[in-house]
This record gives sequence, structure tokens and C-alpha cells, in this order.
Amino acid sequence: MNATPVSSLALIGVGGAASLAARGIRRAYGGTLRALAVDTDASSGLAGDIDFTLLGGNRLSGRGSGGQAGAVRAAFLDDPDFLDAKLAGIRTAVVLTCLGGGTADGATAELLKRLHSLGIATLVFATLPFAFEGESRMREAKAALGPMSAHADALAVLPLDRLVADADTDNFQASLARASDTLASGVTLLWRILEKPGYIHLDSERLRNIINASGAVRFAAVSASGEARAESVLDQLRRSPLLAADGASRPIRKMLVGILAGDDLRLSEIGALARGMQRSFGPDATFELGTVNDEATFSGRLSVVVLLFEESAIATDRTATGASTRRRVLSASERALAGADRFGSSEKTYWNDEDLDIPTYLRRNLTLER
Repeated sequence: MNATPVSSLALIGVGGAASLAARGIRRAYGGTLRALAVDTDASSGLAGDIDFTLLGGNRLSGRGSGGQAGAVRAAFLDDPDFLDAKLAGIRTAVVLTCLGGGTADGATAELLKRLHSLGIATLVFATLPFAFEGESRMREAKAALGPMSAHADALAVLPLDRLVADADTDNFQASLARASDTLASGVTLLWRILEKPGYIHLDSERLRNIINASGAVRFAAVSASGEARAESVLDQLRRSPLLAADGASRPIRKMLVGILAGDDLRLSEIGALARGMQRSFGPDATFELGTVNDEATFSGRLSVVVLLFEESAIATDRTATGASTRRRVLSASERALAGADRFGSSEKTYWNDEDLDIPTYLRRNLTLER
């Protein structure tokens, strides 16, 4: 009897809130979703329903971070390979992190660095606190984004206020449930496309290449039913605050659209959605489409999950200056040769969370062309 193959795609929840969300997502989707949870609080692993790893046991004693992101980062650097044994076979990781609490702020960027050094592509969903949680918490969350954006292949920043913008604002519990459902739809999209393909199939390596070195991502998930459901979905997406461009946004370079439906999905609906998305968000963007046929989950309903990948700021700057460089992913051996070990036991030099002992062209993933 053949053993079930280990998936090359994994979900990693960082911190208490994200670990809780990862458990719920795995429970709702099913056992085929490979999921890991990382936290400084040992109680996060008590349920036993998800593969859990305690971070900073020696330094933090399993009691949590107490909101101290610096202590968490130090704990990670104490033992940077603490999670490696559980990453075997993983080529793409969906990383879920809820910023503003301490553990996620201190650990996520370091985890992304480690995953990158192992050749694992990363799609990150990072939530920002509600505005009512205070300016201090928001500042801490946003401060964590800089180092994360430098090491994530694709990063979707999701303010909780925007996630619940269309929910029932008179009922906080319903608003949180809506936010959780939206997030779960995005997180599980890749698994559904791989495991339950419909008319149009994307394999795991193609999905990995879409994610790899992509930069900032806008994300939304909507659903509709009835005769005009495709038109309703397009209208919701055009009005979605999560997809709206702001002053810092760049043009859309590529988009991934997942269409999830039951047996009643029509080819005319697929065509209408594809044309509508391209017209509304990126007529010149590379367009990737995957369909999911899941009668048990989506019977009578049309759900669409959208990932819009913005143009890379690094690529734009190079084009403007005419620099002859290109971005690529370094091999594990290259990054190991450039790491702190080559400097023996000397203390690492950090500036703006970058290891200055690593040459600039390696830190920024550049290859110099002759």
C-alpha cells in the first residue's frame, strides 16, 4: 500500500492569533492541508490538533512574548534552525501572521529569512490591528512590515478594518467571523486549485513560480448566487476596499484569479469573469486563472478569490536608472556562503534589520550581469 505523498505546500501560522486561525482553517478544509503553528506561548500547542513548535523555550520559557518583539527576535536568533526538521519537502509556504502582538512582530521576518535560505517560496497574509486597538499597537505592527517585505516573495497586508468593512458593523462577532472567512478563502485557494481542479488546472510548480519574487499583493474574496452571479461578483470586487489602490500602490503586474463553484459553473461565467477582471484591474497584466469544481462546498454558489501582484518597486527603480541587474532567488549554498558563519564568532552587524556582513547584492537578491 502506497503512503500518502507529503505536500510541497504548507500553511504556517506565526504567533497566537495566527496559530489559532491556522488550526481553524485546517479543521475546516480537512486533513490534506499541511499546517504548522509557531508561538512563544506553550498553551497554543495544547489542543494537539496541529503540528506545533514552541519558539524561544530557553529564553521565554513558553510563557509568551509579553508584547516584546525584540525578545522574540533574539529568541529566534538563538536557534534559527529550530523549525527546519518540519520543513522537509516544502517548496511553497503560505505564512499567516497577525501583527501588533509581539510574537508575530518579532518572529515573522526572521522566519521568512530562514525559509528563503532554504529555497522555500513564501506568500504572506499579514493582518494589521483594528484602529480602535490604539496607535502604539499599530505603529509596532507597521514597523514589522519593513523587514517582512524585504524577505517575503509575496506579501498581502490586510488591515482588519478593511476586512470587516462590508460586514455587519452592529455585530462585532459577525464582523470577526466575516473577516475570518475571507482570510480562510485566500489561504485555502492554492490547496483547492491543486486538489480539486475544474476546467482550468494550475500545478504546484506553476503556482510557486507565480508567487516567487512577486512583491506586494492585493487580495479579496467574494461570493454570489443566482442568475447574475458573475456580474455580482465583478461588482463586489470593483468596490472592494481590499483591492482599492492607494497612494503607495503600484500598477498590477500579474493577477491570479481562482473561480470556485459546483457542477453548475458555466464557461460563459468563466469568460465574463476573466474579461471583467482584466478590464478592471490590469489590462496589460499577466493573467493566471484556476477553476475549482467542488460540488459539496460550492453548490449553487460562485466564489472568486483574487490575488493582484503589484509591479515590483525594485524592478521599476532599475528600469528608471538603466541598471543592468535582475532579481533572482539565491540557492541555499550561496546564502550559506554569504552568512555570518564565514565571519567566525564575531557579532553580527545589523542596520535597519539587515545583516551588513552579507554583501549588498546578495541581501537584495541581485545578479550582476556582465
